[in-house]
Amino acid sequence: MSDPRFAARRRDGLIQRWRRPLILVGSVLLIGMIVWGVWFSGLLAVSKVVVQGETTLTEAQIRDAADVPIGRPLARVDTVAIEARVASMERVQAVSVSRSLPHTIKITIAERIPVAYARLGGQIRGIDQYGIAYRTFDSPPKGLLEASVIVSDPRRRQQTLAAVASVVKAIKDAPFRKDVQLVTASTKDSIVLNLTKGREITWGSAGSAQRKIAVLGSLLQISAKQYDVSAPDQPTTRK
Repeated sequence: MSDPRFAARRRDGLIQRWRRPLILVGSVLLIGMIVWGVWFSGLLAVSKVVVQGETTLTEAQIRDAADVPIGRPLARVDTVAIEARVASMERVQAVSVSRSLPHTIKITIAERIPVAYARLGGQIRGIDQYGIAYRTFDSPPKGLLEASVIVSDPRRRQQTLAAVASVVKAIKDAPFRKDVQLVTASTKDSIVLNLTKGREITWGSAGSAQRKIAVLGSLLQISAKQYDVSAPDQPTTRK
């Protein structure tokens, strides 16, 4: 009869010899199952789309633009492409798309907010804080100033709209804001605020807005038709 201790050592040797190959094979199989489950099976496939942040847009409009591939494994969904499609919507200022296990794509948007409106191409267009004409209104929206920008070159018109939007945003809480009826500009450096009673403020460029507002606090106490704060350290008035 063989020595039991010898048989035990032989058995242990065989186990040690096959342990690494078996672990390797098991690891490969496990990784393969995980890859298959994540990338190719329906175990983690998209079945739900959550939309957040919409105000004037509808959830259905955003879903249609996003065109999320329902049924595709989450890991294979191109979130960058979805973001690009949603970002192309004119009312969308920012968008982020994320995956949420096990079956959800989440779309979070921030819509543009109008700070003024302009009559462009026969339409009433809302202007956001960056001067982008991003939506059409049926009638002048209440509470918003009209911006009359007389610039034919598209690039310069955009620059001028951006400057006007910056000024409109800056004077939002200024004491004289209630008297402003129209903002006009022929260049980004020649902005004029048209006030009640036929008065006007030559504002100039969008720069030094807070300084100009402070100067106007005293300047508007003077009875005049024209107030010039384009150079706020040397303001002038004309009757």
